Amino acid sequence: MKNVTISMKDEMLSELRVEAAKAGKSVSRFVADLIEASIHKSAPAAPMSRNAQMEALERILSGPKWSVMRDGRMPTAEERNER
Repeated sequence: MKNVTISMKDEMLSELRVEAAKAGKSVSRFVADLIEASIHKSAPAAPMSRNAQMEALERILSGPKWSVMRDGRMPTAEERNER
């Protein structure tokens, strides 16, 4: 992935940051999605509602648990990387 530098007026940047935040994306991801949508002539994806975000987070957190603790504590870096 390549980096691109763009110039814009301060007012435009402020509005861009607000719109990216509303969509729950970084400015970089928001701009990339807009450009991709423009190139592919499709509408940008609608932002997830707060309820949908919470449901997705709950699905992730309720997933399978991994027992990595050793004697009631988390393993040290050396213990994690031992072979």
